[in-house]
Amino acid sequence: MPVLDGNFEAFVTNLGKYNEGELVGEWVKFPTTEEEMKKVFERIGIGSADEFGAVYEEWFITDYECPVHGVYDMLGEYESIDKLNYLASRLDEMDKHDQEKFVAIMEAGCDEVSNIDDLINLTYNLDCYDFIPDVTDEEDLGRYYIEDAGIYDTKSMGSLVNYIDYERFGRDVAMDEGGRFTDDGYIRNTGDGWDRVFDGSRDDIPDEYHITGSVSEPERDTTITVLVVEPGKEPYAKDIDSGLKSMQHEVGGYIQAVYPFEDPVAIVCNEEAKLEGLPLNRALRDEDGDIYDIVAGTFMVVGLTEDDFGSLTAEQMQQFTDHFKTPEEFAMLGGKIVAIPMISNEQEKHQSAEQKDFEMNMDTHGLVVAGHVGTWHTIDHTEVDGHTFWLMEHDTYGDDAACIIVDNHGKLSLANVYDGFDDHTIDLLRQEVMPVDRMPDDSISVDEMKEYGYGWGGMLPMREDAAAEVMKSCTVYRLYGDDSEGMVMDANEIKDHAAQGGIFGVEKVEWKAALERQNPLKAAEMSTEDDYGMIDGIINNGAKTKEDKSSEKSGKSSIMDRLKTAKAEPKQEYVEEIEDEEIEDAIKTDESLFNDYHYLLKEGDKNV
Repeated sequence: MPVLDGNFEAFVTNLGKYNEGELVGEWVKFPTTEEEMKKVFERIGIGSADEFGAVYEEWFITDYECPVHGVYDMLGEYESIDKLNYLASRLDEMDKHDQEKFVAIMEAGCDEVSNIDDLINLTYNLDCYDFIPDVTDEEDLGRYYIEDAGIYDTKSMGSLVNYIDYERFGRDVAMDEGGRFTDDGYIRNTGDGWDRVFDGSRDDIPDEYHITGSVSEPERDTTITVLVVEPGKEPYAKDIDSGLKSMQHEVGGYIQAVYPFEDPVAIVCNEEAKLEGLPLNRALRDEDGDIYDIVAGTFMVVGLTEDDFGSLTAEQMQQFTDHFKTPEEFAMLGGKIVAIPMISNEQEKHQSAEQKDFEMNMDTHGLVVAGHVGTWHTIDHTEVDGHTFWLMEHDTYGDDAACIIVDNHGKLSLANVYDGFDDHTIDLLRQEVMPVDRMPDDSISVDEMKEYGYGWGGMLPMREDAAAEVMKSCTVYRLYGDDSEGMVMDANEIKDHAAQGGIFGVEKVEWKAALERQNPLKAAEMSTEDDYGMIDGIINNGAKTKEDKSSEKSGKSSIMDRLKTAKAEPKQEYVEEIEDEEIEDAIKTDESLFNDYHYLLKEGDKNV
């Protein structure tokens, strides 16, 4: 099988016909000749006139076929046909070994190569690389150096050869040399510098590789300056390639052009953005300022030339930067979609810094709350367990939008509040301020959780490792930056969510219960301790001698004592009545009492 398994081809297309909505082109196999290329141009209409007498002079390339890995991605729509022929001719003239080396270099990845000029220069610099055919892994490389390269005398080693770890040796060699394995063999850079034989100009292409002849290649601006507008971000200027592929790359799919302005500009966007569920970006408005459409996904504002897209002028760039400066979010209010201006990250940081030391009051307005668009004003407040909370209404949409609740420093506590400080809301706030003995994960705080975007402090945050451990005893939730959560069902969900930068939470109430279960002695002590400041695992109700303790117990014996006494005197007519819950607690404390309890039942003691 040949090294270059396949043809090097390009589909050359008549640009004028394409702009008229007709795809007229032909596959061209390289290398080719000037005569054959002239025939191709004639067949696709280059040099002929349209119905108005204008001559079709320009072409572009809509697709490539290339047998060498990585070359396809480096070729553009407006690539020079003469350069393509130059590259293909150089590959065709190589012997088998050099073709194998070229293919291996491209498969391994070559930092020096990024475009067709570099590809051509690579054909002149193959000596800068060493290539070992058929060595495709570390063990192969180890055997090559030890057995085939002539570096070591394996015969003198005798049976010691059987103890050589070829794979480990090959791994060390590859790491030391910076070599890479490919399907065809092992390739490494010798460290020698490249000789830039080809300077990239058409004049520097040898005459024998020129195939466009008298038909001169169209001169185009290879780059244009456009305004890129991403969802949730301020717009920015960017130089991009003027070709179709580059524009498709910017918007993430097939392009669509719309012309909503009187100025000679167009909005180039993803024509399937809404079908793909891409985030809504900016609103388009009519003369009265009413929204008639919303652009989804990233889009560009581009200039218009007579027959193509071009760069924006400096004035246009400033005009549309100002026009699309403020990101927007969209909501359904009053049966129609409204656009809510978003505060930029820079503005949010600035205003948050200004709010850091202030305290809320009933006159607060224009409050910026992280993760929520627009600004807010106070309409009510309440106190929960010594902490003050403030009910906030949107400055723009008032009671048409849900309220939020913030703490005394303006930090979000609850979102999507519809019924003010009702009983349910008060309960959630009470959980927010509820103290806990210790956090489930000391590496992350509640403040960090709120900065992440989850606002309710009744949830305690955790990272991956802590979440996996807490899940053994408590319900764990995936927390999201939009102030929502989802229950974790299995360990894989923890790994997946963590891999996406997510954090986790456990409700305070459940966590506190888990801590108490972990410390039954403390729970038991709290039921009898007369000094709650001394909950330390030792009963501290005054200093008592051993005799005092004994007499103290004689008033009412413990459940354990009563069960053991009953077992020792099974035929007594009366056994002190024992509450079921007491029995259950006693058995949990001392499992041996389970058998004692059933012994009494067997003896027929109905009191038990």
